[in-house]
Amino acid sequence: MKKIFSTWLQAICSPCFRRLHTFYVRFRAGTRQIPAASGDLPHPHDWPLFARMALMADNNLQRGAADMLPSLPRQRGNLPIHHISADNFTVASLQAELNALPESGGQIYLPPGRLLFEKPLHLPSHLHLIGSPGTELVFRTQEFALVIQGQHEALAQGIHLENLHIRHEGEHCFSAAVFISEAFDLHLHNVHIHAPLAVGFLLSDHVYRVRMTQCSVYHAGLAGFMLVRDVTDCLLQECSAEHCMQSGIFLTDLKCPSDVAPMDFDAQINHTLNVIGNFAPFAPEDPTPQRNTLLDCTFSRNRKMGITTDGTGNLRVLNCIIAENDCEGITLDNGAWQCEVLNCHISGNGWRGLQHEVELTEDFVEKMGLMADGGSKAKLPGISLDNAAYCHIKNNLIEKNWGDGVKFVRATYACTVASNLICHNNRGGNDTFHFFGILIGIAERQHPEQSDFASCHNRIIDNDIIGTHHAGIHLLPHTFGNLLRANRIIDAIYMAVEDHAGKDNCAEHNGENLFNLNSK
Repeated sequence: MKKIFSTWLQAICSPCFRRLHTFYVRFRAGTRQIPAASGDLPHPHDWPLFARMALMADNNLQRGAADMLPSLPRQRGNLPIHHISADNFTVASLQAELNALPESGGQIYLPPGRLLFEKPLHLPSHLHLIGSPGTELVFRTQEFALVIQGQHEALAQGIHLENLHIRHEGEHCFSAAVFISEAFDLHLHNVHIHAPLAVGFLLSDHVYRVRMTQCSVYHAGLAGFMLVRDVTDCLLQECSAEHCMQSGIFLTDLKCPSDVAPMDFDAQINHTLNVIGNFAPFAPEDPTPQRNTLLDCTFSRNRKMGITTDGTGNLRVLNCIIAENDCEGITLDNGAWQCEVLNCHISGNGWRGLQHEVELTEDFVEKMGLMADGGSKAKLPGISLDNAAYCHIKNNLIEKNWGDGVKFVRATYACTVASNLICHNNRGGNDTFHFFGILIGIAERQHPEQSDFASCHNRIIDNDIIGTHHAGIHLLPHTFGNLLRANRIIDAIYMAVEDHAGKDNCAEHNGENLFNLNSK
């Protein structure tokens, strides 16, 4: 695979590919034909994202990539069944039932009622823990509440949780109501978490094939769902995260230094913020979430992003509602590759009116002031891409976001935005900033070692861009090799395509009247 990848990198640097504006991306293929960069794009071997893609492809071939949709844990008809009665619904009785389970597992049914825990509840492999309407588990002062944790040599497996309401109370620290690590083949159904201290569901390190259906998190102190490092082939279906203080879901390659324990997340976050600095570039070998799917989910009204990615690969976001988040609806950032956003409704994001004063001060407010409604003038887009490659954004409704509809911040390479309805964004246009249907850009780096070349060799094709965007599509200076074709652009304030890079991009057949385009 390395030889194939190296050959491909040599091919795209060949002069015969220069100045070509038509290219093809086969999304799950191992090789692609992409026109070579001219100008500011670094040599492919110098961009860590290319090295990461090659390394991850090699790893996947070695261990055998599973199907994107994980299988359910095997149902065992002969598992012993235990019912805890309402009269005997105590922590001691539940722990006694867990201790009595054989290694082959068992099913424990819980009655309605409220159970108060003073320490975490560790769940063994092959357990089916099933609640009733009104079953509520309350945890106080613990870092983690429900814990599913195996060992690297013996992963936890085959656990099924269903019909549980969980509250995680106590002093604030980095914590999680459900913590999963070193585990595979799990199924969580109809598990609801209200107001956890920090994270609702935290999956971290060697977690594979977890399926979560109809699970939800409300009012999390940090994120509703968090996938950290090596979390692979997981599915969230019909899940939701709303009113969380940070993101609805956060997928990250959070660095774990060798002298820090994998479960010491406070130290890991401190390392990111105060040692290497936020937005520090990833290393290609950093473990990262891969091949995960969000299907029919809702991420809305969160104080920051709906979906945040910080270096993730092959993420699929399908048929989701991503709405009214105070920052971006979804970010594909800092080493994201081959991600898909398909058939989603992305609406009303980016107001930036719920941020703390410190956050707003860092975002131009100290110099530019607030708007009359209390929000920052620097609004945010529905979808943001930054240091990302080979991502596809297709067949979405992207509307009424306060900033741009789709924004390529910097170093966005060979991504496709196609067949979307992008309408009535630029809600937050003001005397300092105005916003676009699609912005293809370049920006100063946020970290001294971050890649910051101009976004290049992207495809913007067959979109309907409607409404009072300042321009339907805006290209900043130095962007190059981008193809803009067959975009219907109606009612733009300034012009349909505002191109500050000139001949370095190809724009053809864009505007209001595309009726005869197919006959040309």
